Amino acid sequence: MKQTIYITGHKNPDLDSLCSAYAYAALKNRIDPEKEYRAVRCGQMSESVEKQLQLVGVEAPPYMADVFPKVSDVMLRAAGGIDVTEPVYQLVKRYNKENPSVTPLFENGVYAGLLSIDDVTAWFLKENTDDNPKYDFTVKNIAEVLPGQILHQGSRDSFVAPITVGAASIQDFSEFIPKNADSLVVMGARPEHIRYAIRQNVPAIIITTITLEKDADKPENVLPAIHRSGPEGIGDKLMPEIDVSGYDGLIYITSLSTAETIRRLRMSEPLGKLMGSGEENVQASDLFADAKDLLASSSARGLAVMENETFVGYVTRRCFLDRPAYNVILVDHNEAGQSIKGIETANIVEIIDHHRLDAMKTDLPILVDARPLGSTCTIVWQQYLANGITPDIDSAKMLLTGVLSDTLILKSPTTTGIDRKTVQELSAICGVDYQEFGEMLYSVTSNLATRDPEEAIKSDFKVYESNDVKVGIGQCETTTLKNIDEYAQAYLAALETVKNGAGLDWAMLMVTNVLSEKSILLTTIHRDGAKLPYEKIIRYNDPEAAGSKAYRAFDMPGVMSRKKQLLPAVLRAIEE
Repeated sequence: MKQTIYITGHKNPDLDSLCSAYAYAALKNRIDPEKEYRAVRCGQMSESVEKQLQLVGVEAPPYMADVFPKVSDVMLRAAGGIDVTEPVYQLVKRYNKENPSVTPLFENGVYAGLLSIDDVTAWFLKENTDDNPKYDFTVKNIAEVLPGQILHQGSRDSFVAPITVGAASIQDFSEFIPKNADSLVVMGARPEHIRYAIRQNVPAIIITTITLEKDADKPENVLPAIHRSGPEGIGDKLMPEIDVSGYDGLIYITSLSTAETIRRLRMSEPLGKLMGSGEENVQASDLFADAKDLLASSSARGLAVMENETFVGYVTRRCFLDRPAYNVILVDHNEAGQSIKGIETANIVEIIDHHRLDAMKTDLPILVDARPLGSTCTIVWQQYLANGITPDIDSAKMLLTGVLSDTLILKSPTTTGIDRKTVQELSAICGVDYQEFGEMLYSVTSNLATRDPEEAIKSDFKVYESNDVKVGIGQCETTTLKNIDEYAQAYLAALETVKNGAGLDWAMLMVTNVLSEKSILLTTIHRDGAKLPYEKIIRYNDPEAAGSKAYRAFDMPGVMSRKKQLLPAVLRAIEE
C-alpha cells in the first residue's frame, strides 16, 4: 500500500489555498509515484469561491476535518470471517498459526461479535471444572473435526450430550448406559456394545480406529462391514453385520484413536456458544486517543470497529502500542493556528508558502519553499518548471486562478515580475486572456449586502498577535463599493461577534474593490484605531463613544493587500 501524504491549505480556504493544493498534488503524484498525494481542504468554502471554481470547471479538493489519528488508521480487517457455527477446533488451529487475541464471528455473513482468548479460556476452564460436562454437538461439526464418514444418521442434526467411553465390559456397559442414555458414546469396533447402545437409542455412536469395507449390496438399515485398523494380523477381525433399523441416532466411524477422537469432540462445540455478551464497539472515525482510553478502561481484549451499523474491522490492545501520524504538506500557510485541526500530531513533510514564517517545530529537516511572491500558486508553478513538467489543463487553470485571485488580477502591491511571467505562461497553456479570465472570476463574487455578515468575515480571516494584542483581519473582494452603506452596520455588528467569539482584542474587515484598486476598512473599536494612517469615515463612528475611541471605518485608496499594506500598518499602530 502506498504511503499517503495530504496537501492542505489554511482553514479559511481561498482560491490560492485551494488551487495550490490541487496543482501541487498533481505535480507530486507525477514526480513521486511511489507515494499517493491527496489535496484536501480543512474549511468550508465561501459561496463566492464555490461559484468561481464552478466557472473554472474544476472540482475543489475534498473536505477533511482534521488529521488526528483515527481508529481506522490502526484497525485490523477480518480476512475471511469464521461463522458462529464453526467448531472450536477450527479456531484452535488458527491460534497455532496467527495467535489472535480476538476473532470476529459472523452468522450467515452478518457480524455477530468478537470472540476473545479470554472467552476461549473461560470455556476450557468451565469444561474442566464441571462434572460430566455436556456439549453442544452438531452432525456437521462432528464430521468436520473427525476424519471419517457417516454410516447412519437419524432425524437430529444437533443435540446436547456428555461423552461416554465404551471401554468397560459388556456387563458393566449395559448397567451404565441405561442411566446415561443421553450420552454420545465413543468406542472401538465392539459389536455387542454397539448393539446395546443402539437399543438404548443413544444420540450418537462414534466408532474409532477403524476403516470401512463398503458393500453396495447391503441394505440401508444394516451397518456395513467394518474392521479395526492397526498392525496387520492383530485384532483385524471382520465385524458382523449389525441391524440399525429403528435407531434414530448418529453412527460415525473415524480412523483416529479413541483418545484423539474424544479430544476433538470436546472441541466440536459451535464457537457461538463461547462468545460473551454486552460487547463495546467504536466507530472507524473515532479518535485514536479516545478508543485507546476506552479499551484501557475495559476488561475486553478488543473492540469491534463500525461504520455506522456496519462492521468494518476490530482493534486490540496491540493496535495502540504506537500512535500513527498523518503526513502533511502545508501550502499557502505555515502557522499552526491557521492550519487543519490536529496538525500538532502530524508529520509536516513540506511547506510551500508566500507568507511570513512562523512555522511549527519539526522533528526532522523538511523542504520549505517560501518566497516573497504574490501567490503560492506562483511558487507551485516554479516547481513545475524546475521538474520540467507541463501541467495538465485542469492544473494549469487552477494555478492561473490562484495567481490572479491572490494578486487581484496583478493589481496587488504584492505582485512581482515572477507573478506576471507566471500568468503569461499559464494563460498560454490554458488558451485564455488573463484579464478577461480574471474579470470573469470576480464577476461572480457575492454581493456583500446579501451574504451572511459573520460567514463573509470568517471566509478569509487571519489572526495575528503583537505586544499581547490579538487582532483578526478578514478580507472580502468585490467589484463595487457604492453600496457599502447598505451593509456596513450589519458587518460592524458581526465583527463584534467574531471578536468576542475568537477571544480577540481587535477585529477588522478589509472590503476591496479589485477594479478600482481601493479598500474600505471596517473595525471594532480599539485604542490603537486612531493611529491607523487612513482617512476616517465619520458616518460609521460609534454614537456611544467619543473622540478617537469612536472610529470604526477607514477609507484606504490604493490599499489592496492585507499582508503587505494593511498588516504592517496595524502592527505599527499596536507597537507605537
